[in-house]
Amino acid sequence: MCPAPTHIPRLRYRPTTRHDLDECLGPLLPPWLGLDEALSSAFRGLWWRLLGEPGITSTVMEDLALPPGQRIQGWGCGIALSSARARELELDTAPRAFMARQIYARLQRVDWAPMTDRELGQANARGEFCFFNMHYSQRHNDLDDPYVHSVINIANEAFRAAAGGYNTQAMYFETSVQGGPVMLAAGFRARPFADASSLAGLPPERCPMLFAMSRSDARASLPGTSVRHVFEHHPPLFHFSATQRRLLWLALFDDSDEHLMPLLEVSVHGLKKLWRGIYERIEDRMPGFFGDAAAEDEGKRGPEKRRQVLAYVRQRPEELRPWASS
Repeated sequence: MCPAPTHIPRLRYRPTTRHDLDECLGPLLPPWLGLDEALSSAFRGLWWRLLGEPGITSTVMEDLALPPGQRIQGWGCGIALSSARARELELDTAPRAFMARQIYARLQRVDWAPMTDRELGQANARGEFCFFNMHYSQRHNDLDDPYVHSVINIANEAFRAAAGGYNTQAMYFETSVQGGPVMLAAGFRARPFADASSLAGLPPERCPMLFAMSRSDARASLPGTSVRHVFEHHPPLFHFSATQRRLLWLALFDDSDEHLMPLLEVSVHGLKKLWRGIYERIEDRMPGFFGDAAAEDEGKRGPEKRRQVLAYVRQRPEELRPWASS
C-alpha cells in the first residue's frame, strides 16, 4: 500500500457524484464486502442509479491539495430502512455477517427500491426507521499516521452532516474488524453476528463487524461522540419542499449558481424562483428572521438572505430532511 501523503492537507467532505464513481469503486471499494462476480459487474450501474435517491446517503472526503483523480481519500454510504425491512433483515434479532452485501443484492430487485421522499418523510415523522451504514473506507488506514487521523476527523464531520437531523430509531454500521477502533471511537457499540462462527480464519481487513446504537441508548448518554450527535432531533419548522431541501443541501457545499443549476436541472430563472420560495416560506413562518436584510436593496438582499438561511440549516439539519406528519 502507498504511504499516506506528507503535505499539509486541504480536506473537505461533500455529496458523492457520478463523476466520483471511478475513484470510489476502485481503491475505496472495501475488500470485506465480498461481492460475487454478478454483483461486482452490476455494482457501478447500481450506484449510478442510487446516487440522488432520498433514502441513500453518500459522501466523499477529498483532499484539494492533491491532483484530480487522487483527491478522494474516503467514501461512506448508507441507506434508510423502514421498520419492515429492518425486521426482514433481522437487524435487532439475528443479524447476519455481510449484511451490506445482502442489502446490495436486494437493491437490484424492483421491489426493494430505496425509500421515496414521501415514505422517508412519513417514517421520519413517526420515528420508525433506521439507518444502515453499508460501509466506510479510506485510502490509508495506518492509525499511527497523523494524516489518517485528519481523514477520520473529516469523515466524522461528514457522518454527522449526512445522518443528523432525522428522527432515527437506530443506527447500524457494518465495517471490517480493521475499522473497528474507528467505530468505537465514534461512539458505536459492537453487535455480534448470529453466524459469527462462519467468520473464523478471515483476516481483519476481510472480516466484517457490526456496530449499532439505538435512540434510547443514545439519549441515555451525554452528547460528545459522533453517533450520539446524530440522534439530536427537533421537528422541522419550515417544511420545505423536496426540491427546496435538495437545493439547500447542495448549497451547503457550493452555493454558486453555476454549480447548482446543472445539479438541480434548472435555469437561472428556475433557481431564483426556488430561492425566492425558500425566503417567502421562512418569512411566513418566522417573521423577522432576516432582520435588516429584508429592507436592503435587491442587489444586496439576495446574497445576505442566502447566507443567513445556509447558516441556519447548518445548525438545524432537520430542515433538510423529509417530514410528512399525518
